[in-house]
Amino acid sequence: MTARARFSWLARILLTSRQSLARYAAALFVVSQISACVLPIAPEFQDPPASPNYAPRIITTIPPQGSIVTGSASASTTFTATVTDPNLGDRMLHTRWLADFPPQGPNTRTLTLNIDVSNLATGTDVTQTVSCQSLLAPVPEHPITVIVADRPFDDTKTDLTALADPTGFTVQATWFLKLDCTVP
Repeated sequence: MTARARFSWLARILLTSRQSLARYAAALFVVSQISACVLPIAPEFQDPPASPNYAPRIITTIPPQGSIVTGSASASTTFTATVTDPNLGDRMLHTRWLADFPPQGPNTRTLTLNIDVSNLATGTDVTQTVSCQSLLAPVPEHPITVIVADRPFDDTKTDLTALADPTGFTVQATWFLKLDCTVP
């Protein structure tokens, strides 16, 4: 091997090594700069999701819901519903008693517009007494309905079941009262 060939071979090794070394040093520099830029990320605090709203419940009714009750023109008949609400945040229920409902029509009468009840943990009784003095429609059979809502009723609407807050729920119980108030 001549001196020139040796020099050329040594130069290639050094140049190749230098390029590799330079590339390695550049890569090490870039990587060290990137890994030095670690920013701490703070936790994102959020309110827990709101618990869902559940419909109120009618625990029991007297007489049993759906019963056909025969009344007397000279006496009154009492209907009772024990109501509760599974939502701990709901402190009050709103009830409305209607005669000749459902369906809502020209014979529908409001017996009691709004009764607000509390003490929901153990259940609360809501009661309505119906007689011929309740201005019932002149028909022999009257559906008597209690509507229980977890939000106030919207008295500005013609729909007697409408609530002021659309997130609210209602539940109802209906009995059938055979009572002919046209008989003297």
